[in-house]
Amino acid sequence: MRSVLTLIRVAVVGIGAMGRGIVQVLQKSEDMDVVAISDINLLALEKAKPFLSEETLVTTKPVEVLDAKPDVLVEASTAILEAARLVRLALKQKTHVVLMNSEVDQVFGRLLAKEARANGVIVTSDAGDQHGVLVRMIEEITSMGFETIMAGNNKGFLDRYANPDSIKEEATKRRLALKQCASYTDGTKMAIEMALVANALDLDLLKTGMVGPKVEYVEEALNAFNLEQARELGGVVDYVMGAKPGGSVFAIGYSDDPEDRFFMNYYKMGEGPYYLFLRPYHLCHYETPLAIRRIMKHNETILVQKKRALEVGARAKTDLKPGTKLDGIGGYHLYGILEKPDTTLPIGLAEDTVLTKRKKRNEPIKWDDVEFPKDDPRVDLWEEQAE
Repeated sequence: MRSVLTLIRVAVVGIGAMGRGIVQVLQKSEDMDVVAISDINLLALEKAKPFLSEETLVTTKPVEVLDAKPDVLVEASTAILEAARLVRLALKQKTHVVLMNSEVDQVFGRLLAKEARANGVIVTSDAGDQHGVLVRMIEEITSMGFETIMAGNNKGFLDRYANPDSIKEEATKRRLALKQCASYTDGTKMAIEMALVANALDLDLLKTGMVGPKVEYVEEALNAFNLEQARELGGVVDYVMGAKPGGSVFAIGYSDDPEDRFFMNYYKMGEGPYYLFLRPYHLCHYETPLAIRRIMKHNETILVQKKRALEVGARAKTDLKPGTKLDGIGGYHLYGILEKPDTTLPIGLAEDTVLTKRKKRNEPIKWDDVEFPKDDPRVDLWEEQAE
């Protein structure tokens, strides 16, 4: 029987596919207890109840989960402004935060990290999504003395123009919300993940949008990129398309030390000096307990952005007319591209802005191409973060 005195108290906000999975896994953990969950969708809450104890607080008001006094809040929604507000409140109440919500993580993560430090608590990306796994891998290869050349994702399918209508069948099969599935398919989610990695490790990119060569096996990445250029840039983020094993992530390290080259060859890693390190899976919500334990047992993060090295800029998914009210990530209007910060509007800030200029498909949406709603709090948060 689990001792109540030793349990880590966890609240989960956002009970979609990932959130419900997190709840299920946490309730199996001997050292954790889900004390509160929240989602604005009543049906989502009902589907999660079989995994809860009778004492768990269930609410449609996210802020109310803090009444349960959790040690850790797991933010697993796809909201941005609302999530940022909730996380800030949690940090002020000395509650640690794990972000399964990569959207708010990428857009406002640097501001949230500053507030966490000011309050003596931790906010971190989750452990199991691609960006969390990659940073953990690179920690390992760096500790072994290898120089980081590439943090690599493996994209199964890419359609920049996917929208909630075109992916209905796929979303249903995968138990995903339509906009969430569209953001996976059009590459925006991958761009967000790789921006998080780049901003945590100060990595660059070989070209706007990344290269993304199609290969049969991930190991072919060693020959599919200009690794000398990547090394000159101080390391980059990129991806391969359609490679086996599916669901994998990889990192490329470098060492020209004769001893390293001898032993790495002996260990069947190749002749070098570039070496591919492969993790054939990432398990998303199954790895969330790792992030929670790292906080509670070691007072350590998984991933925190250190700077704005790269950004996810908005591109037109179709021809757009002036006066269009943009629908943001995973919608009908925009997809996100990984690029160096410039005058392009970050896609995480685009929703509900009104386009003031005509845009053709694939054109970037600039800051001065849109009007924000009057007194939009996102602008204030962005400016505060920029300071």
